[in-house]
Amino acid sequence: MRRRQRGVRGLLGAVLLAGTVAGCGSGAAPGGGGGASDDGGVVSVGAQGSGCALPMTFEAEKRWTRKSVMPTYQPSKPWPFSVVCQIDAGGGAKDTPQLTVYLADRPLDGGPTDMMDDFRGAGMSNHGEYESEEQVSQVNVGFSSAVEVTYKLSPPDDQKPWKVTLLLVLTPKGPMVLEVQGPGNQGPALKAYQRAKSTLQQVPS
Repeated sequence: MRRRQRGVRGLLGAVLLAGTVAGCGSGAAPGGGGGASDDGGVVSVGAQGSGCALPMTFEAEKRWTRKSVMPTYQPSKPWPFSVVCQIDAGGGAKDTPQLTVYLADRPLDGGPTDMMDDFRGAGMSNHGEYESEEQVSQVNVGFSSAVEVTYKLSPPDDQKPWKVTLLLVLTPKGPMVLEVQGPGNQGPALKAYQRAKSTLQQVPS
């Protein structure tokens, strides 16, 4: 297992975000939210009125719950991203992770790989200490440059390791990140992730 300068942002972030989402959520939009298009049980997420306003749109199944989250923009906070949307594809099961969407809340330097390092907390002293089997891919999605990262996270408290899947894509409003991570059955969230990745499009200006 690699023990280089990589932080446990994924591990600790899951705990911190749980409180953020609980305190800042602006309500869930189960299937058929306003502004969604009906195409065989599929809705478009991202446009105004779709349950989550984002700089890019993507498809989701109607039955999946969409919850927007009010970003807490704090110029002094060290981590330059805020969670803005969550997709629950697991029917609310407690042991099923969600697809989480983040936006950068300040300008970032460099390309997608540099911005992904910012997302993952590359400046932390223990960055990557509990990570292994990392794979990084340069991809194009929605006519935009993107980077996809997967790795295994092995918590220090004897929990069963889990996979982390990240996609950072450049948008007119800065980098946007899709994330699936956490213990339990990741199948539903990964299905939502793959659907979003394959259907990402810029929101018309």
